[in-house]
Amino acid sequence: DAIKRGAAIKVLPYGAITVGEKGEKLADMEAMSDKVCAFSDDGKGVQNDEMMREAMTAAKRLGKIIAAHCEDNSLLFGGYIHDGEYARMHGHRGISSESEYRQIERDLRLAEETGCAYHVCHISTKESVELIRQAKAHGVNVTCETAPHYLALCDEDLLEYGTLAKMNPPLRSAADRQATIAAIADGTVDLLATDHAPHTLEEKERGFLEAPNGIIGLECAYGVCHKVLVDGGYISDQRLIELMSVAPSRLMGHRPTDVAALLNVTAPCASKRTLDLSAVEHPENVDLAILNTSEAWTVDPEKFLSKARNTPFGGWHVTGRPLATVIGSTLVFSRIH
Repeated sequence: DAIKRGAAIKVLPYGAITVGEKGEKLADMEAMSDKVCAFSDDGKGVQNDEMMREAMTAAKRLGKIIAAHCEDNSLLFGGYIHDGEYARMHGHRGISSESEYRQIERDLRLAEETGCAYHVCHISTKESVELIRQAKAHGVNVTCETAPHYLALCDEDLLEYGTLAKMNPPLRSAADRQATIAAIADGTVDLLATDHAPHTLEEKERGFLEAPNGIIGLECAYGVCHKVLVDGGYISDQRLIELMSVAPSRLMGHRPTDVAALLNVTAPCASKRTLDLSAVEHPENVDLAILNTSEAWTVDPEKFLSKARNTPFGGWHVTGRPLATVIGSTLVFSRIH
């Protein structure tokens, strides 16, 4: 029914559904509320203030989250990379930082007004960080995330990586990068998300103007974040795991199980601890990632399980690597021999 009315609908991996604005109409949020934990515009900022107010009011009534990609189209000016020194030196049209943080500023005001639980996706600017920091201090119900590439790279790196480092929001300045890292360290940023976006290398070779936005990062995200944040001395590995796993799960309404409860530490050999799935409430439905937090390795996109190769992190030397994945208490991936 929502599709017939022209609303843009897309089911996301974590159960969100986009709030479309085609024809100035919202999707029927109430009809879908028992199937989702959040509503999102998914990659297209809501331009109409009254529409966002209406969406937040509905989300508050339904006990759901609004997860927003913040982008004011009136401030884009045809840009396709960050409006910074690199763009000016190489004759590119830039995307202003204001296009992101002005919409965050509006949404924070509306979130305070409506009492809605508001989540900001993939923040990238120092102004965004400061606005969210101040809003939290004033009691606004806001959470936010950033992505590994905004912590590891800045717009100056476009010189080396080209369109492999083109995404939206774009890589910002070195100062924005440092402000985002600082926001991880002081707790302003609540979680990390990969914003995984596969494209063919042929698509990415079209040049900055025509190449699609997005990079893949799922398979090296932990290693890259470990290199920047843990090896860099900003946070502990325990905090990194919380940012990448526990915090996103909690935001979406799940209750993560303490991993210690799953470990049988009485195994005959102390170095061979075993997982005891019966220690949890639903042993048939355990999701778990097993990590080697100290393994040093080199990112090789040709060995990715993903069919896509569009990452700027190929050749990076990182620390920390996933060993296995358990989904529904079934081992679905393993590098353990």
